Amino acid sequence: MSAPPARLELALAPTPILKLDRLSRRLGVEVHVKRDDLTGLLESGNKVRKLEFLVGEALQQGADTLITCGPPDSNGCRAVAAVAARLGLHAVLAIRGERPAVYDGNLLLARLLGADTRYHPELGPELGPELAVARGGRPYVIPESGAGELGALGYIECAVELSEQIHHGAPRFDTIVITSGSGGSHAGLLMGKQLAGLPGEIVSVPVTAPAERVREAIVRTVGAAIQRFGFAIEVPKAIHLLDGYQGAGPAAATDEELGAIVTLAREEGLLLDPIYTAKGFRGLVETLARDPKALGQRVCFIHTGGLFGLFPLRDRLSRLQGEVQPKASRADT
Repeated sequence: MSAPPARLELALAPTPILKLDRLSRRLGVEVHVKRDDLTGLLESGNKVRKLEFLVGEALQQGADTLITCGPPDSNGCRAVAAVAARLGLHAVLAIRGERPAVYDGNLLLARLLGADTRYHPELGPELGPELAVARGGRPYVIPESGAGELGALGYIECAVELSEQIHHGAPRFDTIVITSGSGGSHAGLLMGKQLAGLPGEIVSVPVTAPAERVREAIVRTVGAAIQRFGFAIEVPKAIHLLDGYQGAGPAAATDEELGAIVTLAREEGLLLDPIYTAKGFRGLVETLARDPKALGQRVCFIHTGGLFGLFPLRDRLSRLQGEVQPKASRADT
């Protein structure tokens, strides 16, 4: 058992909570969004909260090189590249796939930030420090998407932050919803609920892995955190997921999901990303459309960023412009 590493303050926090007025009226439920897409610009999204602890440990260990892996559209790889550049560290990214003919989206930004990108079509989620040792660095390996008990501390801090916002006048939510990839953010919120007294149920929408695998990862992460850090909490017996919204990569974004991105942008001035948050938000909206009472009267969706993932889909989004008609504003009537 050991104390968590010192938190390295990287995120712009606390992030604001905004009510989506027109969507709330349409659904008959108060829908709010916690804007974790505003944790930074190049660092934006949920990954930078995890990196506050992961990179904190890396610096404690004297690392000068951060290495991680992911697909070409990885928000986590882009965030690692941004943090490394900000701190004067090297970044080595193992990209799952072939080298593209043209860089775009997150991968373009990672390259602009100076990351060393290496392409491995058959790459699995595990990688070793040999990727960095080859260039003479002192490497620190960051799990894909910051998964694991150390990265989950970032969303314990988010739960503490949200609890404090509620204490100071923010709405008391019946349910807090987040998109789930590795399950680490969900695990952190569940731990924070117990440690900080955060009210409301924690629900996530798995968008990459099967629901049962996400449940197992959440249980494993909470258990590992209890063992490693000595938290006086219990592993939750029930883990609530909204299932059926999985897909992998930009190609898995349906026209329906892209249309929903355009509709929400015009309705509320809020952009989602096509790979993660659009699927998660779709799960929330469809659940409330079927049963407005399913998640209580007041719901908060944590927007985990990913805006740069829109640009590789510019052709499909451009074609949708003529199909999704703008809503009439008061000025038009």
